[in-house]
Amino acid sequence: MIAALKFLHIAGLICWCAALIALPLLLQGHGAARGQRQYDRFRLLTHIGYIGFATPAALVTVAAGTALIFAAGIFEPWLIIKLGFVAAMVMIHIWFGHMIQRSGEERRSRWRAAPLAGLVVVMPLMAVVLGLVLLKPAPGPFRDLIPAQFLSPRVSPP
Repeated sequence: MIAALKFLHIAGLICWCAALIALPLLLQGHGAARGQRQYDRFRLLTHIGYIGFATPAALVTVAAGTALIFAAGIFEPWLIIKLGFVAAMVMIHIWFGHMIQRSGEERRSRWRAAPLAGLVVVMPLMAVVLGLVLLKPAPGPFRDLIPAQFLSPRVSPP
């Protein structure tokens, strides 16, 4: 079961990260659409990319990761820190959705640099998440920063 959850988590994460890289690049081409037909294609591609690919990939990643935490019983300080960076990735994901929605309302955007700024922010977040997972740093300096109740599952009194 743990192997299946890891597979789902990693596959979802790969798809979600790919979408978080592709969406701002697509949004950058928003102003370059010439004519209504190109603009309609742009809107359809970004909408389907966000609603039909990026968001389901994010949901699979988070759901499988949450199940994996409890199935494997991992309650380490590095994981709590990683979840903070994942939460930042979720916020960037939501911001990209906002930009996609706004691109349907405004033909020429006032926020031309915003998609690339989002890309510049999300790339280091992905690198930190990957680094924390691969390195699994020792609890030494982090253990004192995190309250004890976050480092173990809650047990109901008998």
